[in-house]
Amino acid sequence: MTTMQQAQAHSLSSSWLAQFDAAFRSSDPNTIAACFLPTGWLRDILVFTWTNRSLEGHAKITSYLTPTLANAGVRDIKPDERAFRRAEYNPQTRIVGAGFTFETAVGPGEGWVQLMADAASASGEWRAITVLMTLVDIRGHEEQGPESGVYGGHTLAWSDIARERREKIERDPHVLIIGAGQTGLNVAARFKQMNIPTLVVEKNDRVGDNWRERYPTLTLHSVKTHSSMLYQPFHENWPIFAPRDKLAQWLEQYPETHDLVIWTRSRPLPTPSFNPTTKRWTVFIDRDGTQVTIYPKHIVIAAGTLGAPHYPVVRDPQLFRGVTLHAAHYHGGAPFTGKRVIVVGAANSAADICQDLVFHHAKSVTMIQRSSTCVVSSAFAQAQMWKIWPGDVPVPIADFKANATPITLQKRWLGAMEAQMWEAEKKTHRGLREAGLKLNMGVDGSGPFPLQFERFGGFWLDVGCAALIREGKVKVKQGVEASHFTEDSLVFTDGEALPADVVIYATSYDSIRDNMRALFSDAVIDRTDVLWGLDAEGELRGCYRESGHPGLWFAAGNFAVSRFYSKQLALEIKAIELGLLAQAS
Repeated sequence: MTTMQQAQAHSLSSSWLAQFDAAFRSSDPNTIAACFLPTGWLRDILVFTWTNRSLEGHAKITSYLTPTLANAGVRDIKPDERAFRRAEYNPQTRIVGAGFTFETAVGPGEGWVQLMADAASASGEWRAITVLMTLVDIRGHEEQGPESGVYGGHTLAWSDIARERREKIERDPHVLIIGAGQTGLNVAARFKQMNIPTLVVEKNDRVGDNWRERYPTLTLHSVKTHSSMLYQPFHENWPIFAPRDKLAQWLEQYPETHDLVIWTRSRPLPTPSFNPTTKRWTVFIDRDGTQVTIYPKHIVIAAGTLGAPHYPVVRDPQLFRGVTLHAAHYHGGAPFTGKRVIVVGAANSAADICQDLVFHHAKSVTMIQRSSTCVVSSAFAQAQMWKIWPGDVPVPIADFKANATPITLQKRWLGAMEAQMWEAEKKTHRGLREAGLKLNMGVDGSGPFPLQFERFGGFWLDVGCAALIREGKVKVKQGVEASHFTEDSLVFTDGEALPADVVIYATSYDSIRDNMRALFSDAVIDRTDVLWGLDAEGELRGCYRESGHPGLWFAAGNFAVSRFYSKQLALEIKAIELGLLAQAS
């Protein structure tokens, strides 16, 4: 961005923010809506209502603000002059982006606006295509920063302070988090800084075991800025794509570093009960063989978006003399050297497993693709993620800007680039169709990234499997389902029988929400919203906002999702505690 472009961006955004502030002072929803393009979006996180909403167009924005504007008390909208929040101009998109701050009835807020020239305006007036407004803190209950590190006038040892704090939480946790994977840890770390006493239970022996149990060649397909933990970015020489075991070690040190209270080898027992009078749960915990009873006000299920391994229905499995297993239980290809292996599935895990099997000299490897898959190179994915989470921008600010554009609008912008994405991936796709693989470019041509929000899968970021398919080292059978087994083969719905010694199901996982029925009962889970996917406004369903059952919450998604939305969840729980938000009954 040139100096002239920066000056123009600052001038345009300052003028628009002054207009936006005046519109709020007018208390007229129509005047506020007029600051947006006719197709503009307002994304609200806890400012006008105690949830997250995305509204497109003047009519919806006006309708949303009419009953909520007065109570929100938005005022004092000003440009945010802090580093990385100042006005900027993108010459490729011709969009001016700028941060701003404001006050609300309950606390400070911050936002990000993206401005575009209004093509319908004779004067070329600049209006908002997106505005994100989010509550930062509840006044008087702000998120804590670092402590001094000196206690009791330099008379108390840290070990004593830490022990007393831990014992107090263990006696009376305000929140119970189920699961100490990256999501549970991010949420717990946020809650600690928000002074919400939290206990985390983890069924595994060690934090990080949820990653150690995956296949050994697993490496994250997201760059390290995208996959870092809250308050603790990876160090400079950390790998761009974190290997499984390094990530597990990083997660294991995280609770100690951040003073989180975690019980490993522990799990809640059926069936937690909620008392609508006291608004507390009664939860029996199996803590490494000892039963402990706790009475939290809130339970956060952070055991992943994906639950138990999903197995397709295939007839006559008892006839098969070979080995069948799910990708969740695949621990490397060495045992399958010289074997005929069928991998059912055609997304990331399937591609990684096929590549590993070829490396370990399986006699044959066949990938079964039921429908179609979005396949892009890891280089493409890396370049796109670096644009959103660049290495020279603090991760929280990158998260904030990434969430300024509603997912629905992101999909439209990406869909407009579909032809360019196909062209960019010609090298990756070369030979795949000839081998029988059916390709897509995501829903509505928007590429692989929206798929993680819509389906949490259905794509693969290629790190070598495409070349193996082109070379014939991995065969593809497309457009069929597995039908039934014989003693030494898997038969498909087209009647073909493929000889096999091993069948591996890379067929995703059930929803953790459904898996929680065994713990909470159908009566409880039926009151909760569907978990994951996008609602009519393009917001994530069922997580980080009220689930439908009082005191029960879901936290889900990848590293970036839990980092950002953990603040929303913390503020909602804090608002209930303070009486600002009426708890569902």
